[in-house]
Order: sequence, then structure tokens, then C-alpha cells
Amino acid sequence: MSVVMSILNQIKKELPSLSKAETRIAKEILRDPQQVVNATTADLARAASVSDPMISRFCHTMNCKSFPDFKVRLAQSLVTQKHFFSESVAPGDSASEYIEKRISSNLAALEYLKENLNDETIQKAVDILKESKRIEIYGMGGTASIAKDAQHKLFRLGIPTNSYEDNLMQRMTASASDEDTTIICFSVSGKTQAMIDVAQIGLDCQAKVIAITNPDSPLGKLVDLTITSGDELEDTTIYVPMTTRIVILTIVDILATGLSLALGGNTESRMKKIKKTMDSTKIHE
Repeated sequence: MSVVMSILNQIKKELPSLSKAETRIAKEILRDPQQVVNATTADLARAASVSDPMISRFCHTMNCKSFPDFKVRLAQSLVTQKHFFSESVAPGDSASEYIEKRISSNLAALEYLKENLNDETIQKAVDILKESKRIEIYGMGGTASIAKDAQHKLFRLGIPTNSYEDNLMQRMTASASDEDTTIICFSVSGKTQAMIDVAQIGLDCQAKVIAITNPDSPLGKLVDLTITSGDELEDTTIYVPMTTRIVILTIVDILATGLSLALGGNTESRMKKIKKTMDSTKIHE
């Protein structure tokens, strides 16, 4: 599976490593990308206070053959971005309208995941989980329920698994972790200080720490392995995560599937045993 990054996300990611001139160009593009789509090389150079050749150099830095090629990729980024944000519900929407918008946003989220999820990263995560003797899962706020969902899926595979949303419990269990423990941290933005702290505690105790978060966030850069949370798809500082929740839940399903296949052995018989136990609690007509 190839990793396809929009040009806007690429610019944001590489911004800290750009030269001063390239930084001015990048900031001008991010300030009004739609205007850049319709601009000439001279227009952008003038707006960013750089020479015309510097625009070409910037495009090459972004792995584009030329400024026209760059503008094509920029336009594609804007189409994708519009697809996500134009689906936001608005006062006065009818039931049919908000149903259509939510379903369209969720479908777009899955398409985003299909393009951006790195299979090598997923395999590394599965390999780490397979070698674990204990899995601790942490989520807070909007990701607390996702952490619980992950526990429900993973404990069935035979590895002792717990989830915690209380930060004090997270700190205590992270402190009790060791080299046989894997900690999974859920944080859409990766900027929650409490989650960064428990990840560091786990790392200090030699646990393996996987984060499903923004790869460029403080949490994403701290841990052993990071899987994207798709946080750029919506502003979760204002709204309860919806689109990103679909992304993360799907990643959980993928990890559970991969781990089940990797463990093999008694996994299927264990699942059948659990199902049989649950069947006994139901009324049979």
C-alpha cells in the first residue's frame, strides 16, 4: 500500500526544515492555497518576496517537476479538503441532508485511510503486539470509548489486555510496565500533556509504546511507533471526533485482524469458546 500525502500536508510537515526563502513561499501557499492555484510563478514569487527561480526550487523540494505540476497537486489537495469540510452539517439541514453528509464524511475518511495507512507500520505494530505478554490501552475524552473498543477486540486473542481512561490509573499501570508490556495510546491531536506524560513513563519502564495520533505531534515523535489518527480531517478542538473516530476504529479493526492472523494457533478455538459461552446467555426459541 503506497502512502499518498496531500501537498498541503507535505508542506506543513516539511516546514521546519525549509530554508528561509522556502519558508516564506510555504507560508504564502498555506495562507491562501486557492489563490496560488490560479497564480503565475511571478505572482507567487512577488507575494513571498523571493526570486522566480526559488519557486522552481521549492517545487522540486516538494517532489514536483515544475510549478504547474505543483499547482495540479495543490488543486487536488483542495478538492479533497473541500470534500471533508463541505460535508459539515448546518442549522436547517433536513434529516436526509445530515444523514447524507455524515455518511459521505465517513466514506471519505475510509478513503483517506486507504491512501495514507502504511502497511509496513501496521506490520511493525502487529509484530510488537504479538511479542507482548500484556497490553495496556489508554484513551481520554473522545478516545476513551475507542480504547475500550480496542480492549474488547484484543483481549479475545489471548494476551491480557486492559484499557484505562482515568489518568491516575494510566500513570500507575504505565509505572508497573516492563519490557514485556505494550502500551497503546489514543490521542487525536497528540498534544494532550497527560497522555504524553504516561507515554514517557512507559518508555522509561522499557515498555513498547504505540500511539495512534498525529505523527508530527509531540506524542507522535516521542513513542516507538506512530500510526496516523487522521487528525487533519476535522477540528476536534471544537467538535466531538466523528470522522477521525471512524479512522481510528478502523485502524483498531485492522490491528486486531493482523494480530489474530499472526498469533494463529489456538486463536480460532479461543474465539469459538468465547462465542459458545455468550450463546448460553441468550434465550433460544
